Amino acid sequence: MVTAYELRVRDATNSCCSRDEGTRVFPPKEKAGTSQPLRVAIVGSGGAAFAAAIRAAEEGAEVTLIERGTTGGTCVNVGCVPSKIMVRSAHIAHLRQVSSFDAGISATRSLHIDRKALLAQQQDRVDELRQAKYESIVASDPNVNLIKGHASFIDARTLLVMRDNGAEQTVTFDRAFIASGASPMIPPIPGLADTPYWTSLEALAADAIPPRLTVLGSSVVALELAQAYARLGSKVTILARSTLLSREDPEIGAAMTEVFKAEGI
Repeated sequence: MVTAYELRVRDATNSCCSRDEGTRVFPPKEKAGTSQPLRVAIVGSGGAAFAAAIRAAEEGAEVTLIERGTTGGTCVNVGCVPSKIMVRSAHIAHLRQVSSFDAGISATRSLHIDRKALLAQQQDRVDELRQAKYESIVASDPNVNLIKGHASFIDARTLLVMRDNGAEQTVTFDRAFIASGASPMIPPIPGLADTPYWTSLEALAADAIPPRLTVLGSSVVALELAQAYARLGSKVTILARSTLLSREDPEIGAAMTEVFKAEGI
């Protein structure tokens, strides 16, 4: 049986944030001809931004992280972590309805899904991991400073930050690293703009399970959300221009198609 991925969270520090003694990414910790530490400004606070911040701070640089949204970026807040928690809850719901031990355990056909409770549980875990993997690192490292606000360049060595409270702050730097992330691409489909559509962001944060859900696309993200919502009670239809997972091995898409048909998608 093909199922969506289960959540596995390691307590160890993410490998992207570990130190590699064989590679030197940043220049020497002091500016040439001075005893002053190198000043590094990083726009964004996701995985790439934090990996750069940790390495620069280890090398002795003074690091300023600038984030206009939630600390931690996509993965922990609105991507990998919440999606796998949702997939896991949907997997458990599926097992309760289609027992793996049919001879000894009867399936529960009238399953009650409390989406608001699942969402609260999901957000609690997201908050816990964000604190452990991101916010606590900033708080414990004197060489890393986090500023909440929107950054723009004044010149080649200066950033202007519009803080959340409306105040302005300038940040001067010797090196700048842009790790501002990305946003979902909205396809130019006629009529879509007038439709209350979701992206993955809304799908992961919705506090109710819609009776019917149409998913446009057949990538990994589309399929894991489609299967999760189907297992949690939605009647799901997938619209794909070709086969499922068309960029992967054809046998994978064919296997997923049969599984999804069996699950009523």
